[in-house]
Amino acid sequence: MKTNKVVSMSVFFVCIVFCAVASGMQSEVDRCVSKLEKRYETMNDFQAAFSQETHSGSMKMVQKGAGVVYFKKGGKMRWEYTAPEKQQIILDGKNLWVYQPEDKQVLKNNFNIVPTHIVVDLFRGRIDIQEKFKVSFIQQEVDKGKAVVVLALIPVIYNPTVTKLTLWINPETDLIEKSSLEDEFGNRTDLHFHGLKTDKGIDDSVFAFVPPPGVEIFEPPPMQMPQ
Repeated sequence: MKTNKVVSMSVFFVCIVFCAVASGMQSEVDRCVSKLEKRYETMNDFQAAFSQETHSGSMKMVQKGAGVVYFKKGGKMRWEYTAPEKQQIILDGKNLWVYQPEDKQVLKNNFNIVPTHIVVDLFRGRIDIQEKFKVSFIQQEVDKGKAVVVLALIPVIYNPTVTKLTLWINPETDLIEKSSLEDEFGNRTDLHFHGLKTDKGIDDSVFAFVPPPGVEIFEPPPMQMPQ
């Protein structure tokens, strides 16, 4: 009986310690998420250079890309790829354009009737993170001599395009400096942002797109993007 009591008391104290640690970690998660949401909600615009690696789950291949990205309040976004080939993805507030200069083709979708994607909403500061994701605190690590906070986000509702989203956040600026997106097919897309600049007053003309002469325009049915 004494042995059982000792074991029971040990388990009891372990549970107390575990609950205290878990509570502390959850408080840290809440604090980090709150700061992240506030940062992106109050931001008018941001721009950065980016490098991208897409890992194929089925073919074990890695495709690299790079370019610059711009976001602005009012539903405006522009991804300008310079590698592996030139490509522009532009959201002007109403239409989503995907322009491939080498093919002389552009895809056009009316974004007002397209369900927005949870990751796009995250970067646009239009999402309650803990309503859409189960968030866990992985660690605080040092990347290239700089402290970063790492959060893992798992969608609450099934989404084949997003099974896990990992964010590396600069605790001094509360900006996402790296993201890693995994889908149910084993594909993973890593994005690194460099030289992040915020609230520089990006002109609306950056998000304007006029198809060049001779470019073929395709308007497919509305895209089906899970929320």
